Amino acid sequence: MLLDRVCPNGGWNAGNGVVYGVPLAPHLDDTAIALLALRGQKQTPVVSASLSWLEDRSLCCAAPLSLAWSILALRAHGQTVTRQTQHLANIAGAAQIHDNATLATVALALGRANGKNVFEVQS
Repeated sequence: MLLDRVCPNGGWNAGNGVVYGVPLAPHLDDTAIALLALRGQKQTPVVSASLSWLEDRSLCCAAPLSLAWSILALRAHGQTVTRQTQHLANIAGAAQIHDNATLATVALALGRANGKNVFEVQS
């Protein structure tokens, strides 16, 4: 189902990629979460295009939650996230985060982005 809902140039939004013949724009957080779900899949052209889209767009993202999800997804796919992590540290430090879900996701992304996947059990 996820592969069926991808936006034409990669990435996902909260629904279909095309509605009434009109391609819709992907969203960072939706794309990141879809890529996390597809982590075990063989890297297909859809996944590659979506990873590239996410990597490019995450560098100019101003929303801590979306950027944190992006870091977690890129890292889970083995991508380097040094620039994204620094960007998140900068914007999260300046932002006042009042919601626990955002705070927890940012903490996961900043605390574990370099070197470990927070979605794997470590022994």
